[in-house]
Amino acid sequence: MYMVKEYANASKAQYRDALDVIEEFEKELSEMKGKCIDIGCGPGDVTKKLILPRLSPEAELVGTDISKPMIDHARQKYLDEKRLSFFELDIETTALPNEEMGQYSNALSFYCLHWCQNAWQAFENIYKLLQLGGKALVMFLAWNDGFDAYMKVHENPQYKPYMEVDNHNTQVSIYKKLTEDYSPNRSSFQDADRFVPFFHRSKDSRAALRTMLNDIGFEVLHCSRREKSFVYQNMEILKSTETSAVFLRLFNCIVLRVHGFRSHMIAVNPFISRIPDHLKEEFEDVVVREVASRKILFTNKNDNGQQEYSILDRYHILVAYVRKPSSTY
Repeated sequence: MYMVKEYANASKAQYRDALDVIEEFEKELSEMKGKCIDIGCGPGDVTKKLILPRLSPEAELVGTDISKPMIDHARQKYLDEKRLSFFELDIETTALPNEEMGQYSNALSFYCLHWCQNAWQAFENIYKLLQLGGKALVMFLAWNDGFDAYMKVHENPQYKPYMEVDNHNTQVSIYKKLTEDYSPNRSSFQDADRFVPFFHRSKDSRAALRTMLNDIGFEVLHCSRREKSFVYQNMEILKSTETSAVFLRLFNCIVLRVHGFRSHMIAVNPFISRIPDHLKEEFEDVVVREVASRKILFTNKNDNGQQEYSILDRYHILVAYVRKPSSTY
């Protein structure tokens, strides 16, 4: 994600869900000392405002992200925080810097790991980053039907060239091992497909995650899948219509104007930067409509008694709390 301001302004759901998990594990966080790492820190707001205040006063926190613009933003914004620093890190790298291995007493990650093409590599790197006995608390998306919209839009020949590449290096063996719906005839993956999270494909994402963590070597202290929802509210008053024949047109207008929904969809869309300028606005509209068509649209009344429209987004998250064994055999 490279649209820093857009992401920061459109991440209310992520912030709320991260806060829920952090408060649930508040005791565990308060006992975290030493050098801790936040993986996928983005603009650094969750790192600074939610995580750091709940760690032990003896802890220092390092925020990491694959995005240089995100790290530059976080460094500038939180320049004066002595216990907080930031640097670029690709958690999926196959060449983890030697100087980072075994350096962290605790690892945290919120709303990051679902973007990883190779979830195994990401968790294996977390294992390597931790000291013996170190713990990790992670939370990320397990399922959201909005991801299926990417594949639908990919079918449009106008946008297809910008949503695929010739080669994809996903490790097929991992999919074979951990997903029951893997097709052995699927020898390559479209680029659009790789932005559909790994666990989104799994019929039992909790079991798949637990299996992966155990096989890597973690002791699993907690592993759960949870259903969540978030309402994107419309702050503009839309004129009502008297004929059902124009419902589809009305629906299209509504989803493009629901406060927060469009901005959120655009901020987290991985293809926006590839789309030519003359197609960008149209592409945004198509994506937002396709995602919204899978959501629940409903009406309510504001404080003035006027009708507004909202979109209910339902999704699943995975939460895991794990420990690297205190000794290796």
